[in-house]
Amino acid sequence: MNYFDWHEQPGYWRDVTRHFPPNARLLDVGCGGAWLGDHFNDYTGIDVSPEAVEAARSHGHQALLVNGDEPLPFEEASFDGVVLKDVLEHVKEPVALVREVRRVLRPGGRVFASSPDAQRWVWDDYTHRRPFTRKAFRLLFRDGGFTVERVGYESVMPGTSIVAARTRANRRPAVLRAAAWLPVVRRNVWVTARR
Repeated sequence: MNYFDWHEQPGYWRDVTRHFPPNARLLDVGCGGAWLGDHFNDYTGIDVSPEAVEAARSHGHQALLVNGDEPLPFEEASFDGVVLKDVLEHVKEPVALVREVRRVLRPGGRVFASSPDAQRWVWDDYTHRRPFTRKAFRLLFRDGGFTVERVGYESVMPGTSIVAARTRANRRPAVLRAAAWLPVVRRNVWVTARR
């Protein structure tokens, strides 16, 4: 199993998609295999990995190969929504990326971002450069020019995706959402914010 197979559509996919209408013009930064493209009519994925872009295209989704150290290859106000799911912990300059996301979002557009919380397990992934706390995420987006709507935790305990996939809602069950607030639970931080 390669890295992108491991990051296929999670069982809790509605915890991400629920923040955007299906007709939103959506940019998926760090798209991997582009599972989000199955849920949006106007989808564009970008990734720094040729393998990820190839996987996304093989699923019939528009995907572009980008250089992670350069500005996003889109005009200002090009998208209604942007997803940064499990991306910011990998990038060299998260502040620059958040500013670029704001630039390509239309006024009133929304961003959803998630990233591992500052816990020991984060460092088991050799591609991670840094973890984030809720406060750091809030400040990162606020200082990047966004109006922060919500900041929270999401459970990423082993088995969470399997349990969520068995629910009718395809969301993390309430008990797992509540458990994510316990500091001993493996979790991500997440934010929704508007331009």
